[in-house]
Amino acid sequence: MISKNSVLTDYAYTEILRMILSGEIKHGSRIREDALAKQLEISRTPIREAVNRLTQNGFITTIQRKGLYCVKFTRKELLDIIELRITLETLAIEKCIALASEEDILRFQMTISEFQEKLEGLHTKEDADSNAMTLLHNEYDIRFHVDIARISTSTRLIQYVSEVENLLLVARQRIYSNNQRVEIIKRSWEQHRLMLDAIRTREKKQACALLEEHLALMKETQVNVDYFDEIAEYSEETAFENV
Repeated sequence: MISKNSVLTDYAYTEILRMILSGEIKHGSRIREDALAKQLEISRTPIREAVNRLTQNGFITTIQRKGLYCVKFTRKELLDIIELRITLETLAIEKCIALASEEDILRFQMTISEFQEKLEGLHTKEDADSNAMTLLHNEYDIRFHVDIARISTSTRLIQYVSEVENLLLVARQRIYSNNQRVEIIKRSWEQHRLMLDAIRTREKKQACALLEEHLALMKETQVNVDYFDEIAEYSEETAFENV
């Protein structure tokens, strides 16, 4: 039986991560567990456990003698993570081409189709949240790439691809403020479709080239922008000024 504390910890984790990725918690700002507990109207224990998980996953960092802070990457750090992603996902896509069954390929196609269907649903809602498209893109993009890694059946590879994908959610939120977000997301999913075609026809060289093109789009639209400082500084300013 799932404990109440476990449910509250999962809730706290999801909500705090949402606040980090949406910018509600500013990058580089101090994290106060008491403020989060008050904000989410739950006790400190699940907040502490959620913060520990977020720290392990790289979204919160501990600064010696200062406390907990929302992570803030420099441009160089993000480019290093993307370089690691290229290495890991190139290996993953090569293994996928060698091992993927027709059932696996059908599942990738269903992911693309499901994303497109939900995206069209958002376009028909007049009151849709302007950021909902980005959140949907992030969810399905990560699913697509992690599922490619799953074909390898390598526990380590799946874990590392998943961790890198989730860390790069910090960079992905640049789409929120990009006035070309619709075009960026359209280009990204056209690349997914082409990658799937290359996997289906077992064209390893083409698939790897498309993956590099896909990550170049991320660099162009989410990292190489006038946002990041070369040195990540952490502010004493807390995430919640009204607490």
